[in-house]
Order: sequence, then structure tokens, then C-alpha cells
Amino acid sequence: MIVRAECEFHLPLSHSLKEKRSVLKRVLNRVKQKYNVSAAETNYQDKWQRTVIELVSASADYAAAEAEIYRAVSFMESFPEWEPVTSRVERL
Repeated sequence: MIVRAECEFHLPLSHSLKEKRSVLKRVLNRVKQKYNVSAAETNYQDKWQRTVIELVSASADYAAAEAEIYRAVSFMESFPEWEPVTSRVERL
């Protein structure tokens, strides 16, 4: 079973793509290490203060995959460098 999350964030303190990518790299590496998810930036690669991150988790049942996704989303939302805008989770 596969569960996908799409999360949009605003990076108010970012003033360049280099600063944004530094934050993204650190956050995505920590999320991938800590949780059993795949994560990537999927939109707004050319914007300094905006990003969309997609997470995907696969498991034998939807409950386990959803739990892992919700933990990863909550972890990402806890970073002070950005502000969550929207999050959407769906079963595939």
C-alpha cells in the first residue's frame, strides 16, 4: 500500500536559491534518515521562499504507511526555518 503527502512551505528568511537549497538538503536528509519515506522537492525549484515537498511511503497496510507519513510531515513542520502552508495526504 502506498501513501503520498504533498506539503508546501514558505521560507521567509531565505534570500537566495543557495540558502533555500541548504535548508532543503538538511531537512530532506534528516527526514529520509529518520523515517521510512522517500522525499523530494517537486515544485517551485526556481523560487527563493517557496517549496513543495512530496513524501511517499510504502507498507503492507495503509495504516502503517499513513502513520509514517504523518510522523514525517509533523517532523518537517517543526523546523523553524520555514512555515507550513498546506499539507495533503492521500492513499494511492
